[in-house]
Amino acid sequence: MPKRSGGDPQPLGDLLHSLVSKRGWDDRMRFGRLRDEWAAVVGPEVAARSTPVALSAGVLSIKADGAAWASELTLLARSIVEKVDSYLGGGVVREVRVSAGPPLR
Repeated sequence: MPKRSGGDPQPLGDLLHSLVSKRGWDDRMRFGRLRDEWAAVVGPEVAARSTPVALSAGVLSIKADGAAWASELTLLARSIVEKVDSYLGGGVVREVRVSAGPPLR
């Protein structure tokens, strides 16, 4: 087990958390978790018609399957923020930006 300057062992999880924070990888790690569990977080119907594309400085960007779904997700933005914050921890997402694109599937 790695040792701190005081000679006491430090848990590996603490070292990894420290490394992620120091390198500024927090948003990337959170985004990876969110992308992997998107259907569980927002539900299968929304997940089938959307995909998260970025999380940066509290802004979650989502690509929707066409203009109609982009409009729907824009209306659901507050609910999406609440669901994502519940999953990742409060205060991570403060805004959702939705863009329309070609069909995802």
